[in-house]
Amino acid sequence: MNIRALEYLIAFAQEGSFTKAAVRMRVSQPTLSTQIKKLEETLDVELIERTPGKQILTPAGREVVYYAKRIQADMSRIRQAARRSEDPWSSTVVLGVFPTLGPYLL
Repeated sequence: MNIRALEYLIAFAQEGSFTKAAVRMRVSQPTLSTQIKKLEETLDVELIERTPGKQILTPAGREVVYYAKRIQADMSRIRQAARRSEDPWSSTVVLGVFPTLGPYLL
């Protein structure tokens, strides 16, 4: 299982078609479809019900998408943490002030 295949599945879920998801992900439709098929084989479950003219997520597919989105969010946080650790002078500063003092301090 790889992160890219999960991203392709998320794109399919959001776009509702392999073609639109492929355009969004900037890959060919066969590439996207093949990667999702490999993901299904790895998980040994059908994620997308394929019928002529229509493809929809199965219940298992919806659940995998839910967790894939969480993984995607965690990956984003990992990247942010890695970038922060490279520059010790960059970080977020949170200030709490009274509403009446805020405009004068800024």
